[in-house]
Amino acid sequence: MEAFGILLPLGVGVAFSSVPIMAVLVILLSERGRTSGLAYLIGYAIGLAGVTVAFTAGIRAIPERVDVPQPATGIAEIVLGVGCMVFAIWSFVIARRRGPEAEPRMPAWLRRLGTLGPIPAFGVGVILNLRPKALVLLAAAALAINSGAVTPVTWTIETAVFLALGISTIAVPVILVRRDGPRARAALERARDWIERNSYIVSSVVVVMVGVVLVGSGLSGL
Repeated sequence: MEAFGILLPLGVGVAFSSVPIMAVLVILLSERGRTSGLAYLIGYAIGLAGVTVAFTAGIRAIPERVDVPQPATGIAEIVLGVGCMVFAIWSFVIARRRGPEAEPRMPAWLRRLGTLGPIPAFGVGVILNLRPKALVLLAAAALAINSGAVTPVTWTIETAVFLALGISTIAVPVILVRRDGPRARAALERARDWIERNSYIVSSVVVVMVGVVLVGSGLSGL
């Protein structure tokens, strides 16, 4: 269970990724938001689980007879951690260059998500787990899950906790809409507007935090 010290911040990093959250808000605010939003959530959960399990299985599949240096996992964590921090700083600098007076602009492809039916929304949910940032976080999670002694029970618990945390920020608005219906619209619109203006700050802080945790874990394993 020692992997939780790394998995929890990684799960927070996945959960507070602004693109999947903005996508679910746009979909939920559309005419078919109830059905398309649920389909998006299911697709996102399946995609997140599929990529995480694929990375984990790939690492486990490395033959034991292969002579892997002892600090290899630590080096991989350091590389991923530095990559996270560089990406976060680069994203923050690009966003700040627009200036505080710049009006937030939602990408055209995100706006088009409001026209999707359930099946395309499901596909978008799956595909968003293939973004470079998502792949880095999920690869790091797979390394953490495979660190130390791994049994079927610990693997299941660690993976389930990571996935539950990762989809939490997508599941909550979907559940809210299905419970409250049109009454949830005002809250969703406020959340969408706030994320449009501040997503780069939240994402940068979270990803830097994840990077620091990974670098620290990697250094301790050298």
